[in-house]
Amino acid sequence: MSADERPSVPTELDRTGREALRELATREPATLREASAYLEEMASWKARDDEEEGTTTADPETYPDDIPERATVSVTEIAGTEYYYYQWRDGDEIRSETRAR
Repeated sequence: MSADERPSVPTELDRTGREALRELATREPATLREASAYLEEMASWKARDDEEEGTTTADPETYPDDIPERATVSVTEIAGTEYYYYQWRDGDEIRSETRAR
């Protein structure tokens, strides 16, 4: 990448991640460096937390068609079988669904 070429937003991020990066792109370099340091610490913390709980996260691109993209999802193992656990808000209600992986 040349000095004149602006970095592109990673396409593998979900919509919220892409929007967050586009917003950050409008900030000053010092702010971007602080955000970068924070995000590195957050990624390390989440990785440790997931390892301790035995839970990982799934990519929104792989959500079934009837699960909203905004749903949170975790992957957990129960009795040797891995399951996706989806949860999302639908108006005033919280919906959830569990599916074998």
